[in-house]
Amino acid sequence: MDDLPVCTLLVGSLRTASLNRVAARSASEYLAYMCTVRSPDLRNLPLFNEDLEESEPPEVTALKDDVGDSNLVIIFTPEYNYGIPGGLKNAIDWLSRPVRNGCLIGRYVAIASVGPPSLTGENVRENLTRTCSALTDFLYPTTLRLPVARDAALDDLGDDATVALYDWLDGLLEFTRRG
Repeated sequence: MDDLPVCTLLVGSLRTASLNRVAARSASEYLAYMCTVRSPDLRNLPLFNEDLEESEPPEVTALKDDVGDSNLVIIFTPEYNYGIPGGLKNAIDWLSRPVRNGCLIGRYVAIASVGPPSLTGENVRENLTRTCSALTDFLYPTTLRLPVARDAALDDLGDDATVALYDWLDGLLEFTRRG
């Protein structure tokens, strides 16, 4: 039996070649020695609909099981139209149910945003901070912003961003140990 804490990574971009997917993969590789890492695919989640709550779709149940079994949830997301991408917001809506008893209660949650240096990602981090602080008492107070220039052949974050990601993850893990 695996006694490692469980960490679930949620990626707000649905695009396969997303910088946020690259960051999540880098985080997964780094955390694999310290945590059991899960990365549910948000692409097939149905749109949140209260009519579906009684007979929850299997994709929603699987997501809730992953998050519910986790000690830590890390969100990697770009900023879309000055806010939270629709697919990620949809996942959070499902995770917030049932009201006052959602899956994020009692979980550590952290927020990271990767994007081009010309954008700050401040709006998505602020919106997610506001949303997640209503859903958990264990929100990591330090959000991460990784400004990464897109290169057509880029499949890693580059040295500076990778070091910044690892340093942030170390701080996050320390935060979870103190909690």
